[in-house]
Amino acid sequence: MIPDPIVDDVSVVQCDADGTPTPTSDPAGAYVVFVDHGSAPAPEFVSALRSYEGADVLYGDEIDNSAAGDGIVRLPHASPERLRCQYHWGSVVAYRREFLESIGGVDVSLGPVALYELALRATRAGAVVEHADEVVASRPGGPRLGRLGSDHLDMVRTVLERHLGLTGGGEVVAVHEDGIHDTRRRVDGRPLVSIVIPTQGLWSDGSTGRHSYLLEAVASILEKTSYDEYELVVVHDDAEEEILDELRRMAGDRLVLVHWRRPFNFSGKINLGVLHARGEFVLILNDDVEVITPAWIEPMLALAQRPGAGLVGCMLYYDDDTVQHAGHHYWRGDAKHIGMFFPRGVAGPVDGFRVEREVVGVTAACALMRRDLYLELGGMTELLPSAFNDVDLCMKSNVAGRTSYWTPHAELYHFESKSRDPSVRRWEVDVAWGRWASRMHAPEYWPYPD
Repeated sequence: MIPDPIVDDVSVVQCDADGTPTPTSDPAGAYVVFVDHGSAPAPEFVSALRSYEGADVLYGDEIDNSAAGDGIVRLPHASPERLRCQYHWGSVVAYRREFLESIGGVDVSLGPVALYELALRATRAGAVVEHADEVVASRPGGPRLGRLGSDHLDMVRTVLERHLGLTGGGEVVAVHEDGIHDTRRRVDGRPLVSIVIPTQGLWSDGSTGRHSYLLEAVASILEKTSYDEYELVVVHDDAEEEILDELRRMAGDRLVLVHWRRPFNFSGKINLGVLHARGEFVLILNDDVEVITPAWIEPMLALAQRPGAGLVGCMLYYDDDTVQHAGHHYWRGDAKHIGMFFPRGVAGPVDGFRVEREVVGVTAACALMRRDLYLELGGMTELLPSAFNDVDLCMKSNVAGRTSYWTPHAELYHFESKSRDPSVRRWEVDVAWGRWASRMHAPEYWPYPD
């Protein structure tokens, strides 16, 4: 039940056991609150409605009564690209009645798909969607949010196809009963992507003998990449001539060699590479990676083409098949990689490793963005030659009002820092935090401590 102090301002619509909203009368309150079967608003829902008076839609965190520990399910802030992959708004969602009526209300004929369709329609209509950073509901637990019966999957596909068609296009690859849907944006045209790789260009000694991380990375790109409109801009130090000759042989006309003649500076090398790049988009890539998924550029490029897009990142694994990077995470003054050391294949909190989603930042080990945006932001600061230069670039993008994205559909191995000194210097911390300490807590898209 909605608590007494605002009962006259709220109309409650309960959902039946299969998730179909079942209004008993015409909504008359200032808010219409949709409550999933077995769930209930918490007393804090009252203050949340009052605190977010300008919201068209409001939801918040929940208590899962079947879970161990405190049972708190922390939900991400409203994320339009994530929403096309997963209904993540929670089991108790309030709509401002005037707004709800302006978009045509809920279509109960869609059954348990109705609230998902309503959320997508509200997003298209420019709804102000607020997420309350407090527990405002409880749910009985059991199947995850958005779970559907197999007989409703065709309707989900229809709803998602319509949504993608009205928001720039895309493809529904698969829909699933567990509520996690594989939808992807399509690449518009065939723009040239400049893959900028900084490298020392030296041989390394391994258990199997002498080898080159650079040559191995380039070989995996050339052999596996399905997108064919790309060039390789390799920015090298005084590299081994034998390695450069092999690069020329392997890459042919795709290769642009740029000689770096100054002391090591990762940022400077990327900046120089971007200046030599011809592509509309630049893909910053470490030299110690290996491509896993052939269609790795396409999902990143499609997201980078979204209006207002910033940087786009992907799933990176260590060589032991644990996660190295699933986005940046700025939490209580620290910068981290999301998902570090989780086993490959784990779904992650609220299935976050399975869906394309908004993020506050990504690693420069593999990051794609528009070349003109890179230049507009001033590129990478050379005050940070080794560490945190990607954090700085992401922060500049955020301040410029850009939204960055992460996709699980592009996967690479990253043999992190195996080709350079991985140590972090105190003065680099001072420079990065001196600029951005006030923004080093940004949990909106990933509200989890670890």
